[in-house]
Amino acid sequence: MNNSPYDKLTKISNRLYNEGLKKARARDLSGAVESLKRSLLYKKCNTEARNLLGLVYYEQGETVKALTEWVISKNFDNYENDADYFLERIQDDQNELSRVNSAVRKYNLGLEAARLGNYDTAIIQLKKAVGIFPRYLRAMKLLGLLYIRQEEYQKAKKVLVEARAIDHSDTQVLLYLSEVEKNIVPDNPRNVFFQTQSPAETEFDEEMGIEHSKKGFLSVFFNENKPSLMLFLNLIFGVLIGIAVVYYLIVPSKEAQIREEYNAGKVDYSSELSAKTAAISQQEKEITALRQQVTDLKSQLNGITYDTIEIAVGDETFSSFFDAWSSYNDLKSREYSDEELVALSLDLWTLDLKGIRSKYAQDILSKMREDIYPLAAKLVYKQGKQFLDEGQLEEAIKALNAASDFDPESDAALYYLGKAYEENKQYNEAIFYYRHMLTVAPNSTLRDYIPHRLEACEEGIKALEEEKNKEADTQATEDGETE
Repeated sequence: MNNSPYDKLTKISNRLYNEGLKKARARDLSGAVESLKRSLLYKKCNTEARNLLGLVYYEQGETVKALTEWVISKNFDNYENDADYFLERIQDDQNELSRVNSAVRKYNLGLEAARLGNYDTAIIQLKKAVGIFPRYLRAMKLLGLLYIRQEEYQKAKKVLVEARAIDHSDTQVLLYLSEVEKNIVPDNPRNVFFQTQSPAETEFDEEMGIEHSKKGFLSVFFNENKPSLMLFLNLIFGVLIGIAVVYYLIVPSKEAQIREEYNAGKVDYSSELSAKTAAISQQEKEITALRQQVTDLKSQLNGITYDTIEIAVGDETFSSFFDAWSSYNDLKSREYSDEELVALSLDLWTLDLKGIRSKYAQDILSKMREDIYPLAAKLVYKQGKQFLDEGQLEEAIKALNAASDFDPESDAALYYLGKAYEENKQYNEAIFYYRHMLTVAPNSTLRDYIPHRLEACEEGIKALEEEKNKEADTQATEDGETE
């Protein structure tokens, strides 16, 4: 069991993330924010906690804070991060951004008017902000406070109740509501339990401001007649019978059930342990066989001098293969950098199996690819995404093509490969990879963007055809003038 400080901090961060998730589901948004902030104190690269914190901010109407958290999350992990989906969703909805910006401007105007003492103007601006963006919790709290300042308690209560529906535990909202309740006079202040008393049986408590029974509070609910002895004995007898039934009937059956479940669990565990032991033994045999193969290969390669020997197969040579094999063995024997791993993976990816007729060499190349591709898939994808963001389209297409081969089920690699082809005006290729992504990952979070991307590619194809037709017409006109 790993008890390193990093693992302990990760566990604490994940526990606080789960706590924040439970509070968010219960609409305890303020509590969720506190838990998630504490989670990020222990592990700032916890992207799940940061993404959830952004969602909570967004639900509170704090769109700028939400965008900030998602951008930070994307910088920590740019591979299949839900922050990509949230950011693109907001960026694609220009109407939403426009409403948020307008609401923020109205809030700022209202806040400034309130600071200057122009409360009526402030209320007007804040009402507009809430009308434009109904989840704007900050504007709702300030509007409720100003209504209290103007002694318009019913209006304040309406706004604050709506704010409490967004965040059940916001301390400011609860404080303002308690103040409102103190100042709202109910239509009938008397407690309904005391309305059945006759005037002769009640008196008015000036200190508390309510009527109550002269015989005491309990007399409202209980008859003055004393209970009979027989009723008391029947009650005791019933309790004893219940205890006997539980002790003699229910407890033994429960004990038998627990014992049976325990024995069944022991059998299952023993079977599972035996199966895992057999699997480990088989894997150890396979590892021993593989080590023997590596020893044999090394002994065969010891006599080869790369500078003087070149084995030709048709028009191809083994030089690239031997270079890759040497790099592979070198990396397996020491610690290596990400750049070295990416370089080796691309060298293996560009090697042409058709030029190597030796079945033995083909098997070695396949084994190297099986080892290296899974390790390099994420790194090559990140490199391709970076090329795409920087506008280096040819390099992006090469890297993302490799990443999609390294991990054929990566929806992100296929999506951004299609996007790279689209930006490079290779629309047919882009359409192919967009549709292929829907086939490979039909439940991907990126699937909602595919129809828009396909439509853009179709428009791009039409634009290219129109451009070609114009060039053809221009060329025909010039040829006619020349004749």
